[in-house]
Amino acid sequence: FVFYYDRASVALVFGINTYTQLLLKTSPGTEDQNVAMEKSDSSLRKRLNLEKHKPVKNWFEENIDCRQCKTFVPATSVDVTDDTKCGCGYSRAAHPSGITMETSRKWDFRKDTTVVSTDAYGRLNFINEDGHQQPSFVKVAVDYETPEKLRTIMKLLESKWELPEPNLLISVTGGAKEFKNVPPQILEEFKRGLMKAAKSTNAWVITGGTNSGVMKLVGDAVRGSTFGSNITTIGIASWGIVKNKDSLTRTPTTKPPVSVFAYPTKEPTLDAEAYLDPNHSHFLLVDNGTQHKYGVEISMRGAVEGAIVEHYRNSYNIPGGESFTLPMICILVEGGPNSIATCLSTIQNGNPVLVLAGSKRSADLIAKAHSYSKQIIAYDGKKETRQRVLLNEYKDELLLDIRKEFARLPEEKQLSILRSLEELLKFDDLLTVYQMHGDNNQGFDNAILIAMIRAHGKGGAKMSQMMLAITWDRIRIAEDLILTRHDFNTTELEQLLRASIIQTRVQFVKKILDFEADMKHYLTYHELTNLYNTMQPKTQTLGKIMFVKASARNRSGKLTLRMIGELMEELMGGTYRSEFTRSAFNAAYEERKHDQVENPYDEMVLFACIMQYFDMAVLFWGRSKEPIATALMAAKVCWHLSEFENNKLACDEDLAQYMLDMGNTFETMASSVMVQCYRMFDRKDWTAILTAPRKLYSNLNLVQIAQAVSGENFLAESPVQSYLNHTWMGNIHHSTSMTKIFLCFVPPLFVLLRYNKKDTTLAERQEWERLEEERITKKKGIRSLVLGAPRNNAGDEEVAMDDRSVLIGQAPNRRKLNFKESFKAYYTSPATKFILHFMTYLIFLCIYGYVVISKPVNPIAGSLTSMDALLFLWVLGQVPSEWDQVMKQNPKDLRSKLIYHFKDVFNVMDVLGIVTFFVYFTLKIITSPVVTDDGNVARYPVSGSFTVVNVYCLINIFAFALFALRFIQIMEVSPKIGPKIIMIGKMMIDLAFFIFLMVIFLLTYGVCAQALQFPNHEVQGSTIYNIILRPALNVFGEIGLEDLQADFLEGHCLEGEDCGDDDLASSLQNDQIRSVHYYVLQIFMFAYLLFVNILLVNLLIAIFSNTYETIESEASKLWKVQWCSVVTEFKARQPLPNPFSLIYFVVRFVQWVIRVLKCGKCRECVTVPDPVEIDYYSLCMQVAEAREEYQVKTEEDDVRGDMQRTLKFIKDTLVNSAVVSANTKGVSRAFSFSVGNDNDAEKEVGDIKNPDIHVDSIRSPYIGTSVKRYPITVNNVPWEVSLPNYNPTDYTDPEITQNDNILETDPNNPSDISDDFNKVSQVDGHQIDRMSFCGKYPLANHRPLNPKGRTGLIGRGNLERWGPNHTAEPIVSRWSRDALGNQTFIEGKPVLEFVAVFLKESKKWSIPGGPIRPGEALIHALKREFGEDALGEMEAEACEKSRIKEMMAEHLALGIAVYKGYVDDPRNTDNAWIESHAINYHDSLGSSFARFPLKVSSSGEALSVQWLPLDRNLDLYGNHEWILEKVCWHRQAYNPFSVTSARYIPVIDS
Repeated sequence: FVFYYDRASVALVFGINTYTQLLLKTSPGTEDQNVAMEKSDSSLRKRLNLEKHKPVKNWFEENIDCRQCKTFVPATSVDVTDDTKCGCGYSRAAHPSGITMETSRKWDFRKDTTVVSTDAYGRLNFINEDGHQQPSFVKVAVDYETPEKLRTIMKLLESKWELPEPNLLISVTGGAKEFKNVPPQILEEFKRGLMKAAKSTNAWVITGGTNSGVMKLVGDAVRGSTFGSNITTIGIASWGIVKNKDSLTRTPTTKPPVSVFAYPTKEPTLDAEAYLDPNHSHFLLVDNGTQHKYGVEISMRGAVEGAIVEHYRNSYNIPGGESFTLPMICILVEGGPNSIATCLSTIQNGNPVLVLAGSKRSADLIAKAHSYSKQIIAYDGKKETRQRVLLNEYKDELLLDIRKEFARLPEEKQLSILRSLEELLKFDDLLTVYQMHGDNNQGFDNAILIAMIRAHGKGGAKMSQMMLAITWDRIRIAEDLILTRHDFNTTELEQLLRASIIQTRVQFVKKILDFEADMKHYLTYHELTNLYNTMQPKTQTLGKIMFVKASARNRSGKLTLRMIGELMEELMGGTYRSEFTRSAFNAAYEERKHDQVENPYDEMVLFACIMQYFDMAVLFWGRSKEPIATALMAAKVCWHLSEFENNKLACDEDLAQYMLDMGNTFETMASSVMVQCYRMFDRKDWTAILTAPRKLYSNLNLVQIAQAVSGENFLAESPVQSYLNHTWMGNIHHSTSMTKIFLCFVPPLFVLLRYNKKDTTLAERQEWERLEEERITKKKGIRSLVLGAPRNNAGDEEVAMDDRSVLIGQAPNRRKLNFKESFKAYYTSPATKFILHFMTYLIFLCIYGYVVISKPVNPIAGSLTSMDALLFLWVLGQVPSEWDQVMKQNPKDLRSKLIYHFKDVFNVMDVLGIVTFFVYFTLKIITSPVVTDDGNVARYPVSGSFTVVNVYCLINIFAFALFALRFIQIMEVSPKIGPKIIMIGKMMIDLAFFIFLMVIFLLTYGVCAQALQFPNHEVQGSTIYNIILRPALNVFGEIGLEDLQADFLEGHCLEGEDCGDDDLASSLQNDQIRSVHYYVLQIFMFAYLLFVNILLVNLLIAIFSNTYETIESEASKLWKVQWCSVVTEFKARQPLPNPFSLIYFVVRFVQWVIRVLKCGKCRECVTVPDPVEIDYYSLCMQVAEAREEYQVKTEEDDVRGDMQRTLKFIKDTLVNSAVVSANTKGVSRAFSFSVGNDNDAEKEVGDIKNPDIHVDSIRSPYIGTSVKRYPITVNNVPWEVSLPNYNPTDYTDPEITQNDNILETDPNNPSDISDDFNKVSQVDGHQIDRMSFCGKYPLANHRPLNPKGRTGLIGRGNLERWGPNHTAEPIVSRWSRDALGNQTFIEGKPVLEFVAVFLKESKKWSIPGGPIRPGEALIHALKREFGEDALGEMEAEACEKSRIKEMMAEHLALGIAVYKGYVDDPRNTDNAWIESHAINYHDSLGSSFARFPLKVSSSGEALSVQWLPLDRNLDLYGNHEWILEKVCWHRQAYNPFSVTSARYIPVIDS
């Protein structure tokens, strides 16, 4: 088989699969296997990404047609030759031979073309374009407008091209040629808004597809967007006008594997040809058999757009809800007469049109007509509609504009355009005009949404409007235009809720829930299953693994609730049994799938966490029924996701850390709510909250859930620890010390302890009242006998009744424990259990140690001593105790219980100790002791052969070691020793890492040393000793140099040679080989000891120190977590310690046997009294109250934090922007700015220094002229450097010399004002500041000298003043944002944008700015220069000027001074130079300065003005790059001028 796919391994796998399939097909009786293999083949293609690259010849050529000319009809009446054009546009030579020719009629594609299989399809490779994708294309016949043909087109888009399902269709139409005189800021706004809208809604954008006009504009927008490659951009163009279309056509010699066609785009084109745009993702090339004819695709484009709209209906439908077609909008940019007709046709079909005003031609005509109209209410006899009517007084003016714009059209056509405009205005709801500088401008993307909302507002289509707002995620627009004007029923709210959840619109989910949407009614088991299968996981983590598992579990590849339940059980380590995994639930699922989920918000929290939509999980948590338990479960999911991400080969560390942080956040939420309960309620209530079983979570309480999820912070909180402390004491009073408990363990001393009182029951209170009444009655009877008074008179009866009522009211609610209850309370207390266990275990170890070190006294085999019997009974009692611990673990099944039990290393030691002891005990019984020659009994032989006795003695020693080390766990109770034990466990892991490294060095040295010491010896048992043990002893200082030398001599003795009496020195002296071996051995030993004893040992010490410091900082928390495990273990233990526990388990076994014999069942058959019922509703209400209190406090803390940050910002701004009163220094400094007096802050900007040397100031020729500067080098710039031949040119601009206005320019002779230098001079009542920021400057020949040195030119150049020329440079900035409105970050810092002007003379980008006029305050100069350079204030009308001034007064009131001083400017000379005041005005939100109408003044120095992001590739004027670096430092923004490369990382700005 031949496979053309470029990955050989994938081709091999695919080839084997295909070969196997063919073998199966050729075998008889394998139809089922064939079907299975076909499915497997399809699945394999998709998994290996072969679907897009497999041969598509058959499907395209069988299902897609094109047109081919079949009749040659000459286009002219001249003689027909091979070059004669047919009516189709092709020459005679291009037609097939033998074709029919007719000359008596015009060519018609319906009659003169035939339908053939398409011969052009595949992918395009734009060989002259860089960084583009390879778009798919197909040539399709023009008559694909029938429903059947359109279904084929939809199959092509959906199945073959695998386009993602759209939520919006954007059709862009307009001018097909290059835009002229269209302001660039309008085009930029269009591109930015279009990309933002397409990305946020997953829209399809449809254009004409060619690389010209509005199609090229859309392509440029896609190319310039960071996510443009993910946007589906479909170009529908006419095949006949495509340049180089022949290179896309398949010929009979074209091999099927060819699927990518090279497409050049740099050749010249004819007027009737155009290149395809390289930035579109797909092309439908419509063919009617002609070439060089535009407009062929128009009808086809409309049909395809309509088919897309009808085909894609959203998936947000609820049973009984409304159904929606795909929303569509047409956007007009510029355009000609046909564009107006297209807009009218679109509107008449019921689709909205958005016109971009200011883009010239047709768009501006429609905008003008809209502004010349008024709105009326029209009534057609059935209903009222809103329309706009063109005012009569403006019709002539509008007609003049049409004639001016389309002068070449006949007058009838011009009048037709006017009528079309009037017809357009009738559809007021469907026509929207976007004014970029309008008062209500909210961005072009929002304008698209508002236009669609207006269009869907006809007939009160509130649901369609809301669906649009949800798709676009515009909550404010929804609140302002929809939610406040309409009411929604339950079904509608549920439908909106589902759409919001699927599209993860958290704000909409919250708003809809606030509208009282019933989540419990909405969320059924079936709907929950659909949500899991509809939504895609946010990242490549656990969620996608679940989908892979689903594909493996069932053919549909869909998730089931059972899988979700299995996932949660896996995360919880088997301690939790999900409802979804129970057989009863799954058996009745089809019947119950439409039942409501009992706890919908809790389920949705887990759903959102599994799908990694954590913001939505937090929202649902705020309404959950079990906030504490659910938050703990959510924390576990997040931690598992983080762990899963960290374990991946290509780990995203930021994502893993984010998931870890979210897990910690959920745990903090659970802890905070529990602490709030602890503070708000009494002990009984918060204890009930902590210990009540949660039905939703398999009847686990909060402590058990926290243990299962490893919620260490939760377990360390005060309420949990308080509960554990009381649980530890049981019914013994918490003030009792452990010493008292220990001293009272012998009955009946326990009665001396203080116990908690017990609540009395109703029967006890009634019995107490009865006894008290009898006592009083008896007392009264005795008194009556003594006093002789009658016993039964009425008065006594009344008194008796009164006394009884008093007695009833005084009945105690709590009482002391009796002897039996005290006995039970003492011996069932975990504290008592621990003491008894400690004592018996200590006795056991003492006895066991004695047995290990003592020798046998009876030589008879199988004889046991009393010590042996006691040990046997103790260990035997440990077996049921260990099994009891296993069965009392939280996991439900035995396997999970065992896994959970053996996670604790001490439990493993228990089992190993028990097994080894029984092995030892068995061997001891069947083996006779060793009897020495003198008749004494020994424990085992100390010499001779190794026997069974030696084996079981060693096993006994090993068992004792295990039991002794097991004693460490008992010490975990101590808050001082417990953390140290944890440190030991952590250090053991570090030690394993150290041993692994040490073994490498040890084996390396051992093998080399063995080879050098014993070159002639065979491998023996001692070899292992020399290789491993001796180097290991070297680590601990046991060098053994004498033994080493002796072994060396022995190892170098030849066979039969006697080396016993040789001296090492003489041996080395007499033998060169031995000498070399010995010294090499010494070198190896030195290197080994150097690396191991110094390097590795110190590394181990450093690791241990770090572990110690880490654990020591969290010692309290770690001990509290460990304390929880100890309390839980001893609470569940049997009351009797070993070996007395045997009695307890024997009694339980007997009871079990009696029950089985009596009932025939293994389970309890007696009626077990129900535990005290807990008011679960009240408990949930209390937890909800605590959660609300926590949320309020959290919001208050957030507000407080925001206020503190705001105050800090204001404080910093005021410090950095303090107003300095400097009347003595001129009015120009009456409103100045200061960076502050903090010298430390100035030092921090030390690496951003203004260069003192001249760079731009010595460039030749002088800017804007041909005047040459005197050539000087950088080294010759300072005046201190002697330059005898320095003879610079004297140049002053003639326009300046001819200006006699002394307020605008200085006199030509500087001696006239020489007395005014270095001070603020007065001229006609105005102050001119001639002081320099560089200090006092010298004068030479009455001319001021440049304080920074030579420039190669004297005079003033084109500067107005001698000496310093002060300028004001307003730096207006904001944060750069992507098309979605998210801040752009590079290397963790935000990117700045600033208003830049493009200068005519220098062809460089510059900060707006200019000279400060005499007597002008700095703040006024800043506003004036920004208004003139960036806002076009000089040419604006009076009302516009007023608006600009108001905006500047509002937003340019306070800034930060980033620099004031000398500027290295190309206009500088030896006698005149620029000194600048640079002030930064920053809009952190991006909403204030967005309203500035950036506009270039035609009489100014700028060619263009726009917002530019800081980029190191910007060609900036003068030292503006350095000034912008200062802005970056002050704003803590990314500085592109100090790095060599960077990449953009878009993040969500909070």
